[in-house]
Amino acid sequence: MKKIILMTGAFLTFHSLAGVIFLPAQEGTQNPDKSFYEKSLHYTNRGLEYWYSKENGGLERIIGIPFSEINCGKCHVRTCDTCHVKEVNGKPVYSVDAAKAEKTCEKCHDIESQAFARKNPGNKTADVHFARGMKCMDCHSVREIHGDGTSYDSIHSAGVLDTSCEKCHTDLSKCPSNAVHNGKVDCSACHVREMPSCYNCHFDTRIKEGKSVSIPLKNMLFLVNHGGKVTVASLHTFVYQNKTMIVFAPSFPHSIMKEGRKCRDCHATPVLQEIKTGVLKPVFWENGALKNANGIIPVAEGLKWDFVFLNYINGRWVPLEKPAEPLLNYSGYCKPITKEQLAKLAKPQSGKS
Repeated sequence: MKKIILMTGAFLTFHSLAGVIFLPAQEGTQNPDKSFYEKSLHYTNRGLEYWYSKENGGLERIIGIPFSEINCGKCHVRTCDTCHVKEVNGKPVYSVDAAKAEKTCEKCHDIESQAFARKNPGNKTADVHFARGMKCMDCHSVREIHGDGTSYDSIHSAGVLDTSCEKCHTDLSKCPSNAVHNGKVDCSACHVREMPSCYNCHFDTRIKEGKSVSIPLKNMLFLVNHGGKVTVASLHTFVYQNKTMIVFAPSFPHSIMKEGRKCRDCHATPVLQEIKTGVLKPVFWENGALKNANGIIPVAEGLKWDFVFLNYINGRWVPLEKPAEPLLNYSGYCKPITKEQLAKLAKPQSGKS
């Protein structure tokens, strides 16, 4: 299971001159050694712990081990030095330029679409923003990185992110799809090209050996409700001592295409017919290999997911015999697609697309 830790944080006020940061004295504070950056998600990495907890329906329900005792919470940005230090005349100084450099973000944020666009700038499947040379800080704000003094539980908490499509694409009324959907479908639902899924994370291996073992799946995009809109979600499944869990969570994989999807890509599809008749098999085992369905898959309310789960033995994946019925978790404050929404998706569209 690859961890992609998104950029959030708590704001540390500074003045800058020639790209070098001079930290002001903190007057009138009870503890001058503390900054409100220490409440930021970059500092606390709170999101992983929050969604792992049994109280929030997370993995702790099947693992039974406190978050503090597993090796998932090691990624933190504890000091300004991590991002802001550069060398000038043989001495370290704090620098805004150093923090804005892409390589600084890439230390923790492994964004495959960014690397692909850098190597293939003319490729039409590259993320449109990265292909144009845009950087992380062209969209993300300083407040997101350093925070605002509030201890947020998750990147998906209200108020964490300033970044949005609307910040640059100000006149969405010109987008026919946005008008048709009355603003109730997030831009990503149509414009995200790919949403990799992390399947069958074998937690026995993580607990015993401290490493992740899972199977990446592509060409599946799941739809959920989040923040009053339909958006894309990632799929994560987990196995531990014959117990299983399915997790859906809204995500933004930075793989944006200029042209959005056509109506037929989401409406009246074979997948919807399979959901209706109860024969949907999004992931299945065939000829000794894991295979998956392609296309848009609504995470329908009340749907029982017919997944195959695997054990990892001596470097080989083997189907589990009679695994426990999977627990289902809607992470990131998302909710499934309602029956009413599913009925609308099932109707053929009259548009040219």
